[in-house]
Amino acid sequence: MSKQSTREHLIQVGVGIVRSGGYSATGVNQVLEEAKVPKGSFYHHFTTKDEFILEVIKRYAAGEQERWEKLLIHSNLSPMKKLRRYFKDLIATYGVRGGPIAGCLLGNMSLEVAAHNAEIRKTLIQAFEAWESAIARTLQEGIDSRELHTIAKPKDLAALLVDGWEGAQVRAKTLQSDKPLDLFFDNAFNVLLKS
Repeated sequence: MSKQSTREHLIQVGVGIVRSGGYSATGVNQVLEEAKVPKGSFYHHFTTKDEFILEVIKRYAAGEQERWEKLLIHSNLSPMKKLRRYFKDLIATYGVRGGPIAGCLLGNMSLEVAAHNAEIRKTLIQAFEAWESAIARTLQEGIDSRELHTIAKPKDLAALLVDGWEGAQVRAKTLQSDKPLDLFFDNAFNVLLKS
């Protein structure tokens, strides 16, 4: 493998391991073993585990950005249909039907590491803000098209949706059930955002 492809491979493997096991349970040796690369390769690309974790978070956030760009920005559906489809896609991806619920890597890292590492916290904040902005734009489109009738600010509603989703993910992870995700969806769209 070239330098770039080894680094990329380590990050990709890291996304899966960190998402399922978390920060504390992820060891460098575990990443190397799963990636099938020698120990020197890791330290050639990353000086510390935290530097590696930062890259893992950025990669995960980039993948989630691709999802919301595809489903919210580059879609011809009406704004509220786009938003419904987006959250249905999240449930299909992160729910029990996709295997054991590991939760959202951003939420998991927020709970486990953000209070102790300022650089990781900053990266998580940026990822959450980008996500909220995409949802807020879609909500504003819904208000502008009169598909959504609300007096709330789109940015505040977007934050509430992201926070509600993250809370539902924590509960779903604990219960290993889609019930909290479905409850979030039903109340978000049939109560909070009801047309």
